[in-house]
Amino acid sequence: MLIFRKKFVQYIYLGVIISIFLIPISYIYASLSCSITTSAGCGSGTVILRMSGSTNAHAELPSQSTANYDNNVVCCTGVMGLSNSCSETNKVTIARLSGVTNAHTERNTEANANYTQNACLSSIYTGDEITLAYQALNCNSYDTTLFSMEKTPTNSMVGGPSAYNNKVCAKIISQSISFNLNHNSVGFGNLIPTAIRYATNDGLGSSSEVESYNISVNTNAPAGYGVYVSGDSPKKGSTIITPIGGVNTVPSAGNNAFGIRAVATGGNGGVVNPYDGAGFAYDANSTTPTTIATAPTGNGVTTNYSIRTVATIDSFLEAGSYSTNLTYFVTANF
Repeated sequence: MLIFRKKFVQYIYLGVIISIFLIPISYIYASLSCSITTSAGCGSGTVILRMSGSTNAHAELPSQSTANYDNNVVCCTGVMGLSNSCSETNKVTIARLSGVTNAHTERNTEANANYTQNACLSSIYTGDEITLAYQALNCNSYDTTLFSMEKTPTNSMVGGPSAYNNKVCAKIISQSISFNLNHNSVGFGNLIPTAIRYATNDGLGSSSEVESYNISVNTNAPAGYGVYVSGDSPKKGSTIITPIGGVNTVPSAGNNAFGIRAVATGGNGGVVNPYDGAGFAYDANSTTPTTIATAPTGNGVTTNYSIRTVATIDSFLEAGSYSTNLTYFVTANF
């Protein structure tokens, strides 16, 4: 006599642990701030120009150390990676000098043959956006006033920000990104062959589609970003719930299937195929990530991605507790 025994899953738990990686390294926006102080007083700041006085002054490069220029240096702070090196790839010339010291200045738009020395404001980070302007009366729309020029465009003495009406203005927008999620573990509860289940953050699961967790992304990266996920489908030992794969599919009860889909709101980010349809998909594993969403530009507006997670099983899947770790990461394109 043959005896057939069906084995039903008693409890399957999907624990989704989200690890966040930001590539490249990013820096939170901070406003550039510059003031006139002493060489010693600048401390951890960056000296971008030295002057012989607060008004009617000659200029010298920050690499020089003439004693009577020590009390009037243009000292800048507030931005990580700030530099005065003209060798950096990411730089602007703030003024052209007639010599390394005891110099007259001219705008960086000029090209007089005897103004061979450049004073620079630069960043070691190529993603920082540095902007310089020469404005009359004020530096509205810029972070700070570097110094002022007695006349323009050339053969000028210099002074502090309030000395003259011809202002030298600067602004730096630092590369920045934020990437957050509202839950780091979700579960399906009890999976049975006759029903589809959706993961919830309380671990009990739901019979109707709900948001499992939410990911938010915001960046000022000029070329936008990508959001990716890696990790295996839920498993117990070597037994795995079959991932749906790379085609958006509406799963049906009674089949082994695991998948996710995402819905984007806000900003200019969008979910990509196959995760943007009415069904679900999953074609990543622990070594191979898949793209969930992208944004063409970083417009500084947050996009929220509502992630929905589904699982179904057949009546032959081994009973027990199933789990996996899903790792989400974002790459910003600076």
